[in-house]
Amino acid sequence: MQTKELTEILEKAVARSAENEKEVAIAFSGGLDSATIAKIGMQKFGAKLIAMGVEGSHDLAAAREAADELGLPLYEVVLDERKILQDYEVCYKMMPGTLTDVELMVGAYECCKKAQELGCKIILFGSGAEENFIGYQKYYNRFSKGEDLQKILNKEIETLPSRDLKRTCAIAGHFGIKAAFPFMDKELVKEVASVPVEKRMGTVEMKKPLLRKIAKSLGVPKCAYERPKKAMQYGSDIHRILLRHAKAKNIEFWDARAPFVYE
Repeated sequence: MQTKELTEILEKAVARSAENEKEVAIAFSGGLDSATIAKIGMQKFGAKLIAMGVEGSHDLAAAREAADELGLPLYEVVLDERKILQDYEVCYKMMPGTLTDVELMVGAYECCKKAQELGCKIILFGSGAEENFIGYQKYYNRFSKGEDLQKILNKEIETLPSRDLKRTCAIAGHFGIKAAFPFMDKELVKEVASVPVEKRMGTVEMKKPLLRKIAKSLGVPKCAYERPKKAMQYGSDIHRILLRHAKAKNIEFWDARAPFVYE
């Protein structure tokens, strides 16, 4: 499978996810995944980039830089401790889980809320990029042990809709909108899986080389396609603030989520 063919399939995936809406929100961190969706989306619909995080956080700074290079307006949600703690309580009541489960919901909560305010019916998330393009360190760890990584990735992708995506969709539904995930498009998943895992693996610092190559070919800003992965809860500073208040707010931070929760 050539990069050009995968690029065309990803373009179709983004278009399908938008469902012919004229204006579509994109949860935007300024990183590889969201910037790639944004670059494709801006040619197909009115892309509304939504970034959230604590002022001074990695994600807000990265989103501002990437949005500026894309030439797209950025709709910011600047979080503070009070808002993060309030959102955590709302999300936990909606769907209890580990700290990792719920802090991811907090980020989605603020993005979906802003999307609704902007009048968008659909918001796109980059979920699925790590599983398809091998972006998590846990995959490298398993591969180094000689395990069948593609079999593991298949299971990750198969169960993702009942895990993180289920939570994101619940949040979107709470605001009367729909969450969509271009990287989970069936055609894209199938074709990416046909690429040997060795060709999808990069260095520890720069994972997902195949997606970076696709992004570069699309004209995604260099600041985005060369940016190392930083998970949303860390890049936005949500995790740091929740840990600080964990004891007082009875946040069950000691229940760490297992790397492979279905095992």
